[in-house]
Amino acid sequence: MMSWAIEPYRDEDATAIAKLWNEEFGDHLPLSPELLLQRWRPAPREPAAGWVARQGERVLGALLVRLPSLAWFPQGVGFVTLFVVTRSARRQGIGRTLLDQATAHARAHGYHALVLGGGPGHLVPGIPTTAPLATWQFLGRAGAFPREVFHDLLVDLTLPSLAINWPAGITLEPAPRDEMLSFLAREFPGEWEIDVTEAYEAGATVLGLRRNHELIGFAATHHPGQWPPPPSLFWAQALPGAVAGLGPLGIAAAHRKQGLGLAMVRGALEQLRRTGARWVVIDWTELATFYGRAGAHVWRTYQMATLPIA
Repeated sequence: MMSWAIEPYRDEDATAIAKLWNEEFGDHLPLSPELLLQRWRPAPREPAAGWVARQGERVLGALLVRLPSLAWFPQGVGFVTLFVVTRSARRQGIGRTLLDQATAHARAHGYHALVLGGGPGHLVPGIPTTAPLATWQFLGRAGAFPREVFHDLLVDLTLPSLAINWPAGITLEPAPRDEMLSFLAREFPGEWEIDVTEAYEAGATVLGLRRNHELIGFAATHHPGQWPPPPSLFWAQALPGAVAGLGPLGIAAAHRKQGLGLAMVRGALEQLRRTGARWVVIDWTELATFYGRAGAHVWRTYQMATLPIA
């Protein structure tokens, strides 16, 4: 048995933690220290915490957990942002000790469950399906249960364009920030307001769908190389060529079920084609069939899990 100790996470550990992640997932989900640091930004006064298992100067494992209190997250539910143990140090009790540390911390702050995947500052919406079988065996023994399945989808822009059937009076063009944020506060209050605000700040183009000049929908489009990257561009290094991103997007409730969503997606893809992108990623969705009609296919798949801790 090797000797190791659990210590608080430090930003200086980001390079070593990214290396551990890439040991397991780097071929499909290559994580840079810069992205990890950019995503791990807990809110002021949020009791988020992280720990590493260390053997001397060597990091053997890490777990980062967010404990949000924002209204659009379930009350009393925390989120595991990252959890990884190096292959050579597994079956030494490191993973269970890290998880016990996280559950004790969350319980002490009044939280009753931890979700693996999603949450504020998430890296992935769930456990990648490329994770080894031992991952699910470990979580099952700890009391976690599997939940929803989500996909990242991929569109190949070298394929021919698909027809767009715009109804009369419908246009799709960049929308002014203030008008768009007012629309989102009315139609999609909560997390998407934050996401789109960050998209504007990062230089993304947020398209507005209009009917006779009235704003009725939106689609955030992200250009290759955008920084900070949205979730759709987290894993761009895994693809050959320039990668763009699409999402979030939505249609106002009064204008749904009219074919406008599909037309908007196809229109947004055409605008991204003009940026020189080879690929477009649509992240974290259950709507593979819908987006398939715009040419998207499944690229990455994840499954959430919940660990009750009360």
